[in-house]
Amino acid sequence: MSAGRDALLSRPAAHFSLHVTVLLWGLTAILGKAIEVNAFALVFYRLALVTVLAAAVMVQRRDSFRVTTRGFARFALIGSFVAIHWWTFYACIKVAGVAVAVICLSTIPFFTALIEPVFFGRRVRASELIIGLLVVAGAVVLVRAETHASPFGLALGLGSALFSAAFGAWNGVVAKEETPARLTFFELGSAALLNALIFAVVPASFVAPWALGARNVGLLLVLAVFCTLLPWLLNVRVLRVLTPFTVAVAITLEPVYSVLLAYLVFPQSERLGLRFYLGAASLVALVLANALVKNRYRARSEGAAA
Repeated sequence: MSAGRDALLSRPAAHFSLHVTVLLWGLTAILGKAIEVNAFALVFYRLALVTVLAAAVMVQRRDSFRVTTRGFARFALIGSFVAIHWWTFYACIKVAGVAVAVICLSTIPFFTALIEPVFFGRRVRASELIIGLLVVAGAVVLVRAETHASPFGLALGLGSALFSAAFGAWNGVVAKEETPARLTFFELGSAALLNALIFAVVPASFVAPWALGARNVGLLLVLAVFCTLLPWLLNVRVLRVLTPFTVAVAITLEPVYSVLLAYLVFPQSERLGLRFYLGAASLVALVLANALVKNRYRARSEGAAA
């Protein structure tokens, strides 16, 4: 189904929506630590709730639920990347803390610079690799200086970043072909089914709905609506205007939001030092540098076309 009936955002509106999205995603780590269930159960309920909500949006918009076998296979593969990204992300939070999990996400631009050209049929740009490597360096400084994370915790965090880059780059293509609600429903619905299969293999990881407790249910609803469905729908529209790499670099601001919020909510377990602020400032500078590089590249391309 064509995504044409959703009007394209202007570039300023796309950038604004992108940063609203990043801010909302910045809350996910806080909620992930506050929700007292294991990573598999947390991801399953998050996925299931968002899938139901996305279906409701599709009904309201009169979107079609029809999908070809090839289309469903593509959605299922992207959904599996989403599921693995969230499993490793929340497992990293449980093992190493909020700071390590969100700082590792800062390496997404590096992975995206390598993966995005595969989907868009272009060569890797040196500027993207340089910015990505600088982000990795900044993330390593923050992790080593502030958190003293274990190798296992770092591996979970970097794995989460890798799979986030993979589904983000692929969605940069798919977003131009599908409505946000359809894409969200089929991808996250596929991820929910994969998560359910995990329970069949590891039944001890399942947590029954009646065993969640009112507090966890309330936090899961906030996570599903405000930190998943809303930013996911916004991000799909943003990807029609901005490149996956630009989105990935903006996501480097997520650690800034998340760690500051974590310090306010969990002051005993999430402490900050001077090097964190220096690292955070470097990440902000890289976001601005990326915007300048992209503007110059676009202006050069438009000039050549004219």
